[in-house]
Amino acid sequence: MPEWNRCRILPTLALLLMLQCGLAQAASSVLIWPINPQIESGQKAAALWLENRGQASISLQIRVLAWGQANYGDQLNAQRTVVASPPAVTIEPGKRQMIRLMKMQPVPAATEQTFRVLVDELLPPDAKTDAALGVKFQMRYSVPLFVFGDGAGLASAAAKPTPGIQLLQPDLRFQVQNEGGKRYLLLNNQGPAHARLASVAVKQGAQKTVIAEGLLGYVLPGARMRWELPGSVAGDSFALEARINELADIQPISSH
Repeated sequence: MPEWNRCRILPTLALLLMLQCGLAQAASSVLIWPINPQIESGQKAAALWLENRGQASISLQIRVLAWGQANYGDQLNAQRTVVASPPAVTIEPGKRQMIRLMKMQPVPAATEQTFRVLVDELLPPDAKTDAALGVKFQMRYSVPLFVFGDGAGLASAAAKPTPGIQLLQPDLRFQVQNEGGKRYLLLNNQGPAHARLASVAVKQGAQKTVIAEGLLGYVLPGARMRWELPGSVAGDSFALEARINELADIQPISSH
């Protein structure tokens, strides 16, 4: 089941750009939950809630894009499998709005498909424009969405054994990659489910180096992603551990 704890998603880069351009007053405070919605086996839709914590009304556009990974980065593309309803809303201060993420086409049985829900703030027509750039900056929020075909689910802390449901898991392997004078931790996921990586650490003997205390990122099925290693991690021989898909226990990750 998805995590229903509310979480404020802060688009830091967009906020910094707005501050630099003198548009901080346009920034809104949008609360979005759940932070990892799922359309589970047998379901046709999932709910996504948007709440306006700001002092002025906000207009938002909601889109669902196919989410893949290539060349160590995210790839977003138009698709017709899942749509957001309504696709645009205006929310008054202190109010909330439910968005239905509706599955319009079937997902292959026993599989997981990955999407991103993009929530863009639509600035009012009279919003000030940065004279030098000639553009209006807006806030963007991006939420992962996972859709499961019949007979499939995600192995997670909240998942319970259900007759007829196969709980899918990622299959991760890591290696060290040297490129351009930098050293990267490369993770390869050959499993049928995504891997959400948090509390990632490297162990070398008695020394433990934390790579990420919170969320490091995602590795989608069949994809490879990488993150730069800190200089304190010497050599290519070490043990790697992480919390995967919010399972209760920290899991070891094998090397290639």
